[in-house]
Amino acid sequence: MNGYLAVLEWSPARLAKMSGQSKATISRITSYDTERNPYYRPELRTIQAIAQALELTLEQRRELFYTAFPEFYVWDEAAEHGYTVDETNDLLHGRGLPLLTSDK
Repeated sequence: MNGYLAVLEWSPARLAKMSGQSKATISRITSYDTERNPYYRPELRTIQAIAQALELTLEQRRELFYTAFPEFYVWDEAAEHGYTVDETNDLLHGRGLPLLTSDK
């Protein structure tokens, strides 16, 4: 996301204002460090608000969502290959990502 801010010459504070998100939330995302805080995950609505504020293309939005939620990438790849839910869960488990859950 920092690359998008640099291209637009926006500060994190401006992104916060334009996206309607708090400065703290944007700071957490722009300085995200998986080694120090592997459990932080922004909300879907936060990433959507940021994508809209930045006026990202479909491909750029997909990249942003895949970065924030790597399981989305696995879901898409599994769907393209015709994997079952169990096969998809095996892939997710192998990568330490959240599994698809049962509707029951």
